[in-house]
Amino acid sequence: MTDNERAYELARLNKTLEEIRKQLAAASSKCADSRDELQNHLTDYWESYGGNMWDEAQMIEAVERQRSITAVIHQNHITLQKALTSPYFGRIDFIEEWSGETNPEQIYIGITTLTDRQTDELLVYDWRAPVSGMYYDFERGKSWYQAPMGNVTGTITLKRQYKIIDGHIKYMFDSDLKIDDEILQEILTKSADDKMHTIVTSIQREQNQVIRNEENKLLLVTGPAGSGKTSIALHRIAYLLYRERDTIAAKNILIFSPNHIFSDYISNVLPEMGEENVLQTTFQDYIASFKDLLPLEIEDRTSQLEEVLSGSNSKELSIRIASVKYKTSAAFEAVIENYLKFYQEQLILDYPDIQYGGQTLFTKAEWTAYYLTDLAFLPPFRRLAKIREIINLRIRPITHELRRKKEAEITAAAEEVNEKTIKALARVAARQELGELIAAIDRLTRLNPLALYRKLFEDQTLYQQLAAGSVIPQEWPSICKQTRSWLNAGKMSNEDSFAFLYFQGMLEGFPVRNTIRYLVIDEAQDYTRLQYKILAHLFPRCSWTILGDPAQIVHPYIHGVKFEELSGIVPLANPRLVNLSRSYRSTKEIQAFCNALLSEIPSAEIINRSGKLPQLVKLNQLKPEYFLQTISQLQEDGCRSIAIICKTIRQSIALYQAMQTPKNISLIINEDAEFRRGIVIIPAFLAKGLEFDGVLVYDVTASNYGHDAERNLLYTVCTRALHHLIVCYKGELSPFIKSVNSELYHPLSKSF
Repeated sequence: MTDNERAYELARLNKTLEEIRKQLAAASSKCADSRDELQNHLTDYWESYGGNMWDEAQMIEAVERQRSITAVIHQNHITLQKALTSPYFGRIDFIEEWSGETNPEQIYIGITTLTDRQTDELLVYDWRAPVSGMYYDFERGKSWYQAPMGNVTGTITLKRQYKIIDGHIKYMFDSDLKIDDEILQEILTKSADDKMHTIVTSIQREQNQVIRNEENKLLLVTGPAGSGKTSIALHRIAYLLYRERDTIAAKNILIFSPNHIFSDYISNVLPEMGEENVLQTTFQDYIASFKDLLPLEIEDRTSQLEEVLSGSNSKELSIRIASVKYKTSAAFEAVIENYLKFYQEQLILDYPDIQYGGQTLFTKAEWTAYYLTDLAFLPPFRRLAKIREIINLRIRPITHELRRKKEAEITAAAEEVNEKTIKALARVAARQELGELIAAIDRLTRLNPLALYRKLFEDQTLYQQLAAGSVIPQEWPSICKQTRSWLNAGKMSNEDSFAFLYFQGMLEGFPVRNTIRYLVIDEAQDYTRLQYKILAHLFPRCSWTILGDPAQIVHPYIHGVKFEELSGIVPLANPRLVNLSRSYRSTKEIQAFCNALLSEIPSAEIINRSGKLPQLVKLNQLKPEYFLQTISQLQEDGCRSIAIICKTIRQSIALYQAMQTPKNISLIINEDAEFRRGIVIIPAFLAKGLEFDGVLVYDVTASNYGHDAERNLLYTVCTRALHHLIVCYKGELSPFIKSVNSELYHPLSKSF
């Protein structure tokens, strides 16, 4: 780069910063004016409180409108402040084919669009603009981008990267598209923070293809640990909010996260890009929404995982594990579907004529016609409710006639002379006489989903019929007994909740959320088929982005769903499966060690970032002194975030208490905790999706990580490490570690 080019870049930056300062000054004034206007509206509202409803409604509308305007102005001010620090990070020079131009257009790319208010010159293009996509997808040479009018082809003559901090260029260089470029390497060698950050400066081509995908209603994304799946999802959301800003808002996008710790961890990414955080939830939140509608307590996922990972050899636990395996399987799903088919197609086939006093009120043929044809578009519960209304309308004349008859009888008997009393007694008498008929109609037209679900575990003849042709586990009688015990205690297991809520939803109807236009499911490997079916009914009118890694399944005993099968469960047109091939999180030494833990080594390309070999430390005692000493060593090596990852909550609490709860160590043991950078002790299943500079894996013995189903859990735990991984154990080493090539780790022995 010549001196003239450097001088030009400095002048260009100063010109850009000057425009930002002008717009920032105007935005500051607008913010103040908008806040004053909002305050005036609020004052007017309170002073006029108690007026007529029409005036009050207009006042509320004015306040909400001004509140929205104020929010937009305030967000623009924040975005400009960020731009003043670092207005752009990249540049491409592009000559459009057939344009006749000889001088390329200079396209500077940043977090947001910036236009010179006087000349209308585009000083900075938003990274989400169509033309900006070439920065991520192409090297110098032939290139193209998708514009609203079609493909625009041409040539990139220059590609340049910048590091601008506090309005000063720290460095800049011309670059090609390569995985280990300088900026990416710098980002990857940084310490982990307490919040995930945007990756707009280092998005790779394979990631960009997913972020900008607009063709597929169902986008399935798989990739190894550290491939950036969550970052891709969030940047895809930012892209969609930019591209469809006239038709969708943050309230129209929903993310399903694995837990609230993870939701808190990713909460900074969208605001960093100038976007409002979208709606976030967990599947557990959805289950909890039924708390007030069911007369029982539903077990949460954390409690279930803590029990099945406890390592107990009790018969009760073995039955529980068998229950989890079976109730999340395709075989049990088929039983539920067969059960539903009966209520959807056969329930009324044996229903009798409804008769009273020799008069037929509702015929057998009408049961069939209404239930299976006229009302077939409704779920069974609502079909029966409609039929009950029809029958009750036909009973009404009979009821009125019967009341008149009873009034005449009471009057003739001269037992009562007060007219109101006579009518009341007549109503009671008529109701008693029709009581058997009304009760029969109610029995035929009302369903109790919980009672029907319970019947699966009480009526073995029924179950054998529903499960015909499938394999029933030998523990089934014990599973039934255990399930009844839960229900008798007013509780429902987590594995039962998926099947029951699907069963209930199909009978009664799901609370459909048509306002959600885009659904994002992260850590998708931990969902069962029935969970996906529930979500498909809850969100029938949206596009889906599903991201996960089958190798990182946290629950060792549930039956997850193969990504290839999801297009058959979520009935959306034009599905696409994208396999990400690169891992960016860990050093190549840590990644190689983690890959060796799996029974099938993934084919992911490992980024060329070197570090220390993982340590395998044999201890004579798992004493807190070792962990405190090791934490100090890691901090000396530059680690700012360190996790001791235990297998269970019980182990995490015991270690935390043994370390005499030093103030600088946090204990995270529930899904609602807030994630903070520093030193944490956390169980394996809550660490999913997080990352740390240094990770100490607690007690990797054959007794703690010995079942083959726990192999992926150990892999997931180890892949949380960015720069340092230490695996410690006392006693017999886990077979998963024993099978790892000894050249992939550094063995140590320590006594405490």
